[in-house]
Amino acid sequence: MKKTRLIALVLAGMMALSACGTPSNPGSSTAENPTPEKTPTEDTTKDNVTEAEYTGPKDYRGWTTSMATFNPQMYTNSKTFMNLGTLVAMVANKDGKNTLEFVPHHAAELPTSSDGGTTWNIKIREGLKWNDGTPIDAKTYEYTMRMLVDPKLINKNAAYMFDTCIVKNAKEYFSGQCAWEDVGVKLINDYELEITLQYPATELDFYTSICSLIWPIQEEMYEKCMNADRTSTTYGTSLETTPSAGMFTLTEWITDGHDKFVRNDDDPLVKEGYIKLDSMTRRYIKENATRAEMFFKNELDNHSLLGDDYIQYRNDPRAYVTLSPNVWGYFVNGASKNPIMQNKDFRNALYFATPRESIAQDVYKLYPPAPYIVASGIYVGDPINGGEYYRDTAEGKAITEKYATNPEKAKELFDKAYEANGSTPVSIEYIYFEGQEEQKRQAEILQETFENLFGKDRFTMTLRAMPPSSAYDVYRSGEYDLGLGVRLANVFNPWATMNVWTTGYADKYITGFESEEFDKLQFDCVYGDLVNDVDGKVKALARMEELLLDYGAFVPVMQNDNVVMYSDRITLATQEYLPFVGYAGSQSDITAP
Repeated sequence: MKKTRLIALVLAGMMALSACGTPSNPGSSTAENPTPEKTPTEDTTKDNVTEAEYTGPKDYRGWTTSMATFNPQMYTNSKTFMNLGTLVAMVANKDGKNTLEFVPHHAAELPTSSDGGTTWNIKIREGLKWNDGTPIDAKTYEYTMRMLVDPKLINKNAAYMFDTCIVKNAKEYFSGQCAWEDVGVKLINDYELEITLQYPATELDFYTSICSLIWPIQEEMYEKCMNADRTSTTYGTSLETTPSAGMFTLTEWITDGHDKFVRNDDDPLVKEGYIKLDSMTRRYIKENATRAEMFFKNELDNHSLLGDDYIQYRNDPRAYVTLSPNVWGYFVNGASKNPIMQNKDFRNALYFATPRESIAQDVYKLYPPAPYIVASGIYVGDPINGGEYYRDTAEGKAITEKYATNPEKAKELFDKAYEANGSTPVSIEYIYFEGQEEQKRQAEILQETFENLFGKDRFTMTLRAMPPSSAYDVYRSGEYDLGLGVRLANVFNPWATMNVWTTGYADKYITGFESEEFDKLQFDCVYGDLVNDVDGKVKALARMEELLLDYGAFVPVMQNDNVVMYSDRITLATQEYLPFVGYAGSQSDITAP
């Protein structure tokens, strides 16, 4: 592996989390070395010595936990579909410039708009085909989009047609309120589509949503797998029902064992030199200890460092720092039936008393403490032509300073809330996810800290373990005081994912937070006057974060960053972690057996 490189702050988390998932054995990248700069080592010098070029097989040996389906309309991990192309691909520059590129993949050129971002013209490359030889054209994508929002199928990924970019009438069609002909997807000819949005969108938003999150489906196979009443399809549930049309072709899939992808030499981006691997084989391995053992036995090409492994190997030249767009903490229900939870001073006392630094250091070891809601991995501006990390802006720094952990302030706020409560003892309940020892330990530290700081004669906190899915159902119902969890963020458009805190959000976790100012800022940033105002959007994001923290809707604790080790035989496509693609493992090269 070539080791002379700078490790940059990152925009996207390597770990796929779902809205009701858990951080995998959370640890903490401590403040002493959050983004270490790699300096030349003795090994680096050896790497610079001219060696005979490796000409053996180039099979990347990766891992994932499992794969239930390769149906791109039902599965929600956007990193999964190596066997499928999209209209626009996000890739690492193939010339070693350590930059992210947006390149036309199934599109013949980058889509354009001539009316300020409402109507988009998409031209499809000619000559594209599925692995069985079936042609791919504009009709393929028109059918794909129609099935994606089909009101009977209720596909999980239907929201990609109306969040962040809202295709005209797509949500109405999905809800059964209009005909497909009313939806803003028009077939111009065999190789051209016109997409009309309800609100104007920037190129960045259009490329990172409609153009990169809608994978094509093969009509003949999709229909063949459809049930009689057209409410479900078994498409993508076996190797035989999983067509491929991307940079790789799925050739093996044992649902309880592994899958294998072989390079597709007919793919446009393969022809342009973006792929050097012959194949990628992924083992399905749930236990981190097993993955670690296989990595150090040279049976896997990457391994995520957790806990003690992180402590031992964090300075290893094979270790690459990543940075998540997501912050974990706990929801604070200001609408709880428990009267003390309705007191803002009390909610803020919990925030300032939370010992996030000691939790990060003593429990998670790998993940850094986060006194903020918007993660360090969130980028504002254009990641190609300019921009910066939100937390590096003056506005982002001010928020971090204002809301730093402060036990003395917490005690003052609690005393004030206690007096307002008639100076009677208060008790609250904290929910964490069962089966997670680190989360249990975090809950115990919170309990001990709060009770010691506020006084056990005045304050008690009981702990309750629940399965993640059950816990999130409780948050939706509002029958809780405090509850561990996360709301996922869009690394390119954090304003869009702030919609979970708006008044009318459909899948709202009840915290009592409602703000007309917040709702207007969120709308203006995503669809209104601030869409193209980078500076204005930064100020708006800071204000939205401040409103949430002032109310006490969510107490941030830690950011689920990771450190990934790569095998010495791997030469990565980028020396810096890039938005969405990370270190671009599928674009890496194998330079040794």
